Amino acid sequence: MIASITPFTLLDFPSKLACILWFRGCNLRCKYCYNFEFLDFKNQDLREDEVLRFLKERVGFLDGVVLSGGECTIWGEGLIALAREIRAMGFEIKLDTNATNPKILSSLLKEGLLDYVALDFKALDSKYKKLCGINGFSKFKECFELLLHSCVAFEVRSTFHSDFLSLSDIEMMRDTLRRWGYRGEYYVQEFVGDKGSLGNLGASERLQECEGVIGRLSNKKSFDDF
Repeated sequence: MIASITPFTLLDFPSKLACILWFRGCNLRCKYCYNFEFLDFKNQDLREDEVLRFLKERVGFLDGVVLSGGECTIWGEGLIALAREIRAMGFEIKLDTNATNPKILSSLLKEGLLDYVALDFKALDSKYKKLCGINGFSKFKECFELLLHSCVAFEVRSTFHSDFLSLSDIEMMRDTLRRWGYRGEYYVQEFVGDKGSLGNLGASERLQECEGVIGRLSNKKSFDDF
């Protein structure tokens, strides 16, 4: 279930000292994906007791745990059970999700197991399948509405690659969020191909002159392992 752990990050959980649990597997095949090593189920995962021991040793040092991937919600009840264990240790929990599993998101919210969520907005309905391999826009909207009507803080983020999205698309995505009642931060991360990508993409054209157009732009990156 868990492929690896980043033991320390100051960037991935706002205002928290955290670690990242990287879950194996994903139900999307986004062409710009740079964590494609987590898609292979043949590689050996960490044992659950190893993960829990790691976390127990950091009680009182770390503030939170980031659940990322891959896509951790594909593990369903296994994810929920682990989140309960993490919460019982006193950690705050952030979920990174591609917004394709509203049922699991709803369960996590109802049990009070989440403190922050980063929700991927891949594309509008017309371009979603081309980028991700499935039609997932309706699931994204459902996940978004769950969070909008919850008490959990969340952000929406998109990755820009000019082969799939244009500035006009990003503007329409921003306007869609506003029309749906979103008033939080919308982060746009430009594709960086230094690790390669699932679709072997070339360089993207730069998203020029956009500060203020989106609301806020950020090149958010995971902190490297220590």
